[in-house]
Amino acid sequence: MEREIKYIGLYDIAGNGVRVSSPAAISKMDYICSSILNAGYKLHLISPSWFYDEVKNKPLLRKTVLKVNRKKQITFSPSIAFSGRITKFIKIFFSLSWLFFFLLKNAKKNEKIIVYHSPWLCLPVLLAKKIKGFYLVLEVEEIYSDVSSLHSFFDKLEIKIFKAADSFLFSTDLLVDKIAKGRPGYVIYGSYTVNEIFAKPIQDGKIHILYAGIIDQIKAGAFNAIESALFLNENYVLHIIGFGEVDILKKRIEEVSPVSACKILFDGAYYGDDYIRYAQQCHIGLSTQKMEGKYLETSFPSKILSYMGLGLRVVSGKVDCVEKSKIGNQIYFYENDFPEEIARAIQKIDVNLPYNSRETIKLLDEQFINELRTNILK
Repeated sequence: MEREIKYIGLYDIAGNGVRVSSPAAISKMDYICSSILNAGYKLHLISPSWFYDEVKNKPLLRKTVLKVNRKKQITFSPSIAFSGRITKFIKIFFSLSWLFFFLLKNAKKNEKIIVYHSPWLCLPVLLAKKIKGFYLVLEVEEIYSDVSSLHSFFDKLEIKIFKAADSFLFSTDLLVDKIAKGRPGYVIYGSYTVNEIFAKPIQDGKIHILYAGIIDQIKAGAFNAIESALFLNENYVLHIIGFGEVDILKKRIEEVSPVSACKILFDGAYYGDDYIRYAQQCHIGLSTQKMEGKYLETSFPSKILSYMGLGLRVVSGKVDCVEKSKIGNQIYFYENDFPEEIARAIQKIDVNLPYNSRETIKLLDEQFINELRTNILK
């Protein structure tokens, strides 16, 4: 008989945009869900996520159970669909209370339950674990108190749940020594998805470079890419796709283009198969966010795996979590955030040499599924 694995996190179905969730978290959770199924288990995904404030004019809803197929079901918590300062607190409290009582009713002693770490989920999970005694596999993508602390209360809860966890799924190798303290921990950098080949790199004698992702001035990945183009010659074309501070990006492209030999294109945002097809027409993917900030110690750049799964070579800043990873030897690094350094790393790549990053990602996928089957969930 197939054993069912409970997996808890702030989840919404990709594209719904109804419940509080992160696109990056949804992508990672979807991958882990498929891996659990491929390892031979049934899956019960439980989301205590509440409605966004923009979702209005609906009554208090009962829990929603979505039976995807014979082996997978998703349970969404009830939520109040009203906005406002007071109701926001109420709907968060309501959803987290629902999770606590759900675990009291459904969790079994020593049962292995995976929880995607979030400051919000610490208290209900800690209390339920203390009462029911289930085995907690904590999936830690980052240490939130290092990135953006909600409140000192949540920072303390985060430390407590790290201590209470029985084993871990980590996003970087650096988190193992920092949190595991001798307990079992497996590192999964992100979604090990190998995309179908929809297109081949453009054969026009140019080397096509891609920056894909969020466009903002804080992490500055897209903006660093633009500045590096000033130090590339006419043999290169820089493609930027994504969403965010698009108007600022377009303005900077207009300023740089007249003095840049490298052509710079912004082509909006692409999704699904259109994204895969667009990206696969390029040779090199850029992961060029700023090389500063505590989050770099504990958060693996997901776009690196995305590029590799598409078959692209990758240029990245030399940050510990990437350099010391299992794929570090396949990345082209630059030492500093200077545009000249980024351009030099790009110029070192010979796109005519044999390269198969898709095989690397496929191997990581197979290793993770096997680890779920033989160790993590056994």
